Amino acid sequence: MGGAMRNIDYRRASVLLFDPVGINLRNTRYALHEIGFREISCLGSINEFKRRLEDTSPDLIIAELVNNENELLRAVRAVRAGELGRNPFVVFAFTSWVRDSHVMKQAIDSGVDDVIIRPFSTAFVEERIRTLVKARKPFVVTSDYIGPDRRKDIDRGIGAGNRVDAPNTLQVVTEGDESAIDEANRWIAEARRTVETERIRRLCMRLTVGVEVGLRELSSGNVAVLDLEDLARTAKELRLRLARQSAGEASRIAFALYQVCEELLGEGGFTMANLNLIKELAMGVLTAFAGGDSVATSVKEIEATVEALRRRLAPARQLESGKSKEAELQRAAS
Repeated sequence: MGGAMRNIDYRRASVLLFDPVGINLRNTRYALHEIGFREISCLGSINEFKRRLEDTSPDLIIAELVNNENELLRAVRAVRAGELGRNPFVVFAFTSWVRDSHVMKQAIDSGVDDVIIRPFSTAFVEERIRTLVKARKPFVVTSDYIGPDRRKDIDRGIGAGNRVDAPNTLQVVTEGDESAIDEANRWIAEARRTVETERIRRLCMRLTVGVEVGLRELSSGNVAVLDLEDLARTAKELRLRLARQSAGEASRIAFALYQVCEELLGEGGFTMANLNLIKELAMGVLTAFAGGDSVATSVKEIEATVEALRRRLAPARQLESGKSKEAELQRAAS
């Protein structure tokens, strides 16, 4: 939703603000009020914060990360995945007293828009929020991430995920674009469908690529490390997403796919037949859900991704000669 540049009026926007430390909560609220925000809901309880996420549709969410890292990171991922709240694309920022690089990476990887390090000035916060209004990054969808695309162009290779024009209700409301406000719900619904379709496609590709890389390494006499737990987790998410959509044939195939992935983990389940069946069922899900054009695009992308991953694995250790394929598979699984 483009158009002419408009002045920003923060009085129109609603803010959900969380911080368990009272004085910090008041200081952040004061900064937001100075910037121009007036509709600010302040919360000090993480449980109440999550309830508000579920029941309301704020234009901006700001939450203090320290001391609630795990719950807040899960909350952001759930929001972006459409499992919590009404708008997966809501502008969501963390504040943090901690500068630890590991914590910062976890925060960025959750799909949050920004992390604002404390202590900060009102002018600094205003600059960061203005950037989220005027120059918010487009979103990217992969099998394990939905959120702002922070990669440089050089990093956007095969299998990197498709970018999505994420609805920005903070921009729509603060710029007073009446036509865009009227269209906001339809805009969000369309973007959600796009994200969900791409997420399902990426999950199918993750399963297919993971198995295909392993099989090709084995057929070349190399050691192939297959993450069976990841295959099972991916198949489970795929099954649940399709079940929620009542996706008919695609949902039924996904259930069979999940059962085979679970069987891989059991005694005697790690076989060539099951690995090949996973590939076939994953592509079957994609065909039933998205149709021929998406499958054709995905097949090319899968092939390129598989070969790229194999190049990264080389040179791999050679397996001992004389082993049968089934014995090689058992070794790869150990």
